[in-house]
Amino acid sequence: MTIDDLLSPNMVALHYRQKLEPVDGRDLAIFPPTYPAPSQQGANRHDTPYVINELSDGSRIVSLDSVPSQANRMEACFASIYADCVPRVGVEAGGKTVMVTQLSHRLADAAIRATDLEEDIRSAFEDYAQGNAVSVAKICPTALVFGAWDSRDTRVKIPRLIRSEIVAHDVDVLTRSAQFSRTFNQEDLGLTDGEWKKGADAGFAPTPIVDDHGGVRVRGDIFHSAVVHLGGIRHLEPKELSAYVLGIALVGLIYGARDYALRAGCWLVPEGDAETRVVLRNGERSEVLIGDIDEYLREAANKARDELGIPIGDPPRVAAFDVKRARRALNKKSKAED
Repeated sequence: MTIDDLLSPNMVALHYRQKLEPVDGRDLAIFPPTYPAPSQQGANRHDTPYVINELSDGSRIVSLDSVPSQANRMEACFASIYADCVPRVGVEAGGKTVMVTQLSHRLADAAIRATDLEEDIRSAFEDYAQGNAVSVAKICPTALVFGAWDSRDTRVKIPRLIRSEIVAHDVDVLTRSAQFSRTFNQEDLGLTDGEWKKGADAGFAPTPIVDDHGGVRVRGDIFHSAVVHLGGIRHLEPKELSAYVLGIALVGLIYGARDYALRAGCWLVPEGDAETRVVLRNGERSEVLIGDIDEYLREAANKARDELGIPIGDPPRVAAFDVKRARRALNKKSKAED
């Protein structure tokens, strides 16, 4: 099967599944991402800052890397080793230039909207709503893969065409305690009693940390699962665009999402080979081998440039942040809330 065959009408999705294990082994804790408690609740669910869910059998699963986080990891390779396969569009502010592939909300990000690209971006969203995705691709083709929502202007939403996450099954939630011991005592430093009581905040006095979140111990399996929505990609027209977007999705998955050094205390490695299956329209699944996706993307990018006018290889188009535009957006939001 060739990569182009993935865009045939009977192909619905590509399912990728990789079993993982902690680099430290299963006897030690690993650390999921933490999130503050919602202000209206006052506390995290299950009394932990991790994303924990309890299943019907009483076991718990935890998110080790969320769908948005995975999208950011995948997209990062288009700001580095595959930067030459996408248009170089960015925003400059405070002496720093950030490309659109590095912005949290891509071409819907407030920072790039507050530039002279604002009108082009609005038109691109409007064109997308009318069935023309080429305008989006000329500014930020990765938005067609990882999604974008213009929630503050046109309200047009570009759905994700790839969904990837890492989940650990059957976990125990742990706590830990620690003690910072002083180097010098109060008399050595010549601090008053009042100053010594404040010393913990400044790093002088002993500081205990008791029953802090201590990661999770995984009893079950850890899986990286990803689904590429082939049907959604196929519906992008013309065919040069759908092939280009497929190349971006596959490169993002294979070269971006498989960096399993997620954070300090959560370094994972593959356990066995990955499974890659194509899902057919009738529900059947069959294992496939993906060919040279590097070559495929580069050829598709060249065709998208030549046939569709995607500015790949052109000089970077960097727009300066305009504080006046930003203030207009702030005032517009304030009036809407009044």
